[in-house]
Amino acid sequence: MVERLHRQIKTAIRCHNNPHWTEILPLVLLGIRSAWKEDLKTSTAELVYGEPLRLPGEFFVPSPDFTADIKDFASRLRRHMANLTPRPATWHGTKTFYIPKDLQTAEYVFLRQGTATPPLEPPYSGPYKVLERVPKTFKLIVKGTESTVTIDRLKPAYLHSNGSPAYPEEITHTEKEAQAPTTGQSESTLKKTNSGRVVRFLDYYRP
Repeated sequence: MVERLHRQIKTAIRCHNNPHWTEILPLVLLGIRSAWKEDLKTSTAELVYGEPLRLPGEFFVPSPDFTADIKDFASRLRRHMANLTPRPATWHGTKTFYIPKDLQTAEYVFLRQGTATPPLEPPYSGPYKVLERVPKTFKLIVKGTESTVTIDRLKPAYLHSNGSPAYPEEITHTEKEAQAPTTGQSESTLKKTNSGRVVRFLDYYRP
């Protein structure tokens, strides 16, 4: 319905003098489809849709009776802007920690490890005896020395009624010493392999 569409589109785009031709392409196509044709006495859109397309200038019909009061508009604008409040910002430093209520009265506490622990190692060590309490830190006896620790790393230890720790304060890993045979056999009666190793059988395997 539009003769020489390619040349007409390029000419209309160059008239806008805009390097971003994709932004003005919808308006150019609307103008081409709504253009009046003298030979047909109609537009291309009317031949296709049966009625003309609504142009941007026809969306708003001005009212001659409307008179804008600038002073009233300015006062209403001030009231509206005064009611606008900014959205509260996010506070990343207000994270709260869980503090057990029995922590202030416990005689022994567990201490959370300050470094990453292996998968099978407990995250807390202790229990350790509390020497002194202040609002944010506790003074403990850790491995025989006094140490000041913040309360977010502590949790109370619930011990037996005798008040002694249920677990040792420090666990030392030592090699297990080989136990001598308890069967009462002498070295001469023990069986040995060709390489000289002593063979020991458990009691329930003996005849």
